Amino acid sequence: MKLSKEYLYQKYVLDNQTTKDIANELGISRHTVKSNLRRLGIRKKEFKLGTKIYDDINWLYEQYITLGKGYTVIANDLGVSYTTILDRILFFGWEIRGHNEIDKATPRKGRKHSKESLQKIKESRIRKRSLTQCNNCNNFFERVTSSANRSINSYCSIKCYRNFLKENRVVPDNITFSADYKEWRKKVYKRDNYRCKMPYCESPSRDIAAHHIFPKKLYPDKKFDVQNGITLCRKCHEKTYGKEEQFIEMLVRVVQTMNDL
Repeated sequence: MKLSKEYLYQKYVLDNQTTKDIANELGISRHTVKSNLRRLGIRKKEFKLGTKIYDDINWLYEQYITLGKGYTVIANDLGVSYTTILDRILFFGWEIRGHNEIDKATPRKGRKHSKESLQKIKESRIRKRSLTQCNNCNNFFERVTSSANRSINSYCSIKCYRNFLKENRVVPDNITFSADYKEWRKKVYKRDNYRCKMPYCESPSRDIAAHHIFPKKLYPDKKFDVQNGITLCRKCHEKTYGKEEQFIEMLVRVVQTMNDL
C-alpha cells in the first residue's frame, strides 16, 4: 500500500501519532507504515550527519549517482546496514531506485569480462557429472553428481527401470492388493452393472463388493474366474461372512441365469 508523504508527515510528525495508531486507523500492518516512513525519509527527530565517509555528500554522490551503485552495494562495500545508506540518500533528496533497478553487485557499465572470469562463469554453469552404474543392466552412464548422491538406486533409462520392476515384482500375501484381483473385480462389477445381485435385494447402493461364490481359500484355482464372482452390496456381503458355503448353490444359479439372458 502506497501512502502519500504529506499524509504521513501530518500524522506522524505534526499530530505526533505512533506507527501503531496510524496502522490501526488505516487497517494495515505496522510494518507497512514503518517501511513507508523510512522510504520517504520522514522522522520526528532531526537527522544529523556524522564524520563517516558515507556522510560526505560528494563521496556518496559519486558512488550513488555517478557510478550508479545501488544503496545495497554501497552498504555491503562499507559493511554497514542498508538503512544507514538509505537514510542519507533520502536526506540529500535523491530519488530512490526501485528494487529491480538496484544493483546486486558492482555495476560493470559495459566493461568486458576477462578470459579467466568467463571461464569461471562457464564452469559454474556446467553441472558436474559422474559415472554411475545401472542397477538393472549394470552398464555405466553419466549422471549429474548431486542427483546421483541423493538417490540409492540408479537406472540408465525408463525402460531399464520398468524391466527391473517386472523382474523384481513383489506378490502381496493378500490378493486384494494384486493387479489380477483388481482386474477380476472390475470384470465382475461391469457384468453385474455395478448393482447387488443377491435375490430379493433391490438396493441401489454403489457401496459394493465382489464376492467369491466358491471361497478362494478352499478353491484357489477359481479365485480369478469371473463366473466365480458376483456383485453384492455391503449389507448382503456381510450376511455371507462365515457362511459362504450356504450361499454357493443360490448364487451359482443367479450367475447361470445372467449368462442365459
